[in-house]
Amino acid sequence: MKISGICGLKKAWPSYALAILYTLFIFLTIPYVRTIQKYVYSNLGKSAFGYFVLIILGVGFVGTFFYLKHRPGRKISKQNYLWLTLVFSLYCYFTITLWEAPEEAIHFLEYGLLSYLVYRALCYHIKDVTIFFVASLIIFMIGTIDEIIQWLVPSRYWDFRDVWLNFLAGGLFQICLWKGIQPDAISKRVTPGSIRILLTTAAGCLILLGICASNTPDRVFNYSAKMPFLSFIGNNEIMMNEYGHRLSDKEIGIFYSRFTKEELRSIDNLKKLHYSNILNAAQAKDYSQFIKAYNPLAAPFLYEMRSHIFQRDKFLALAEKETEKIDLDKENLTLAFKENLILEKYFGETLRHSAYLWPIAEVEKYKKIVDLNLPYESLVSSELFTTFTERELWIGIGVFLILLIAINVFFSRLHRLDTKGLFTVINP
Repeated sequence: MKISGICGLKKAWPSYALAILYTLFIFLTIPYVRTIQKYVYSNLGKSAFGYFVLIILGVGFVGTFFYLKHRPGRKISKQNYLWLTLVFSLYCYFTITLWEAPEEAIHFLEYGLLSYLVYRALCYHIKDVTIFFVASLIIFMIGTIDEIIQWLVPSRYWDFRDVWLNFLAGGLFQICLWKGIQPDAISKRVTPGSIRILLTTAAGCLILLGICASNTPDRVFNYSAKMPFLSFIGNNEIMMNEYGHRLSDKEIGIFYSRFTKEELRSIDNLKKLHYSNILNAAQAKDYSQFIKAYNPLAAPFLYEMRSHIFQRDKFLALAEKETEKIDLDKENLTLAFKENLILEKYFGETLRHSAYLWPIAEVEKYKKIVDLNLPYESLVSSELFTTFTERELWIGIGVFLILLIAINVFFSRLHRLDTKGLFTVINP
């Protein structure tokens, strides 16, 4: 079916049904994605995902060029080809940047197709350039719901980066339609109705994003306690969003925590015996098992401390492994030493009563080798949101919502005054 003829269909429901069914398919396959990934990894190799995506992108690129060249009654400019090439190049670039986890590039195919289906459905109600923005925002909403479902599914996790990938996949395809293909059905004249749909969709995205950002451990604990069927969420070591602090220490560098420096020291003093007993009892337990049991929801202090211990020991193991490479040995040992400094200064009482304390002689030996002037930023808890507080977030969302309402009123009035048909958006 030609894109230019989509809007000529008499009934809209088949297109909406197809988009909805495909969305449900994406959601229903979430529990099985890891199984498929493991099968492909073991039988075809990790890179198979990346090559598959690049091949499909190449076929789509060539097919689109062929379609444009043979589209009747329409001359294709160099700009069309340039935009198509740009979008294709960006898809390929982002696929290659994901080569360490190439299965993530499947998002580009999955949500690129969904982006087209959403466009097909919207054609019945939006016939101007705002359709491309509305479709992109709908993809953002669907991609966010996708991640919410993943967070609820055992062994799957919430990740803001995947929300971005979903949006990127859908947004790039809309650019391909808008600037590359330029469907004949899209008018240059923007109506108040389409502006209203665009602003309403944008408001929905803001509210949904705000709800996700407000799904903090404390809030999860409160509603999961009231609803027993959600109690399994407490076993998820990955929280949807957490607010914290970016802490600076002249001797160490930068590190992140759910607590202030004063709160860390206070908890450390109050809980030192209890927490050290837990650490000692679980010493033989695998790290991943420990942080699953003592996750940010159940025991944030222990979670952070054990994570710093893991980072310290990982860097120390690398330093000992690279004994012949003096520079690398020194660098990794410095990183291990700085992680140990974090433990000593902010988790010190618990550390001293635990089996994870470095002997004084060992610390003094390392101190002679390390370079304390080396800049360091600990990755432990670096996923915490530290830019602004939850309250500031909702104030910002409120301001944006008021702005969207004002824009809607402005364009509605402008349209009523536009008796000469000047209210247009040029679609180059």
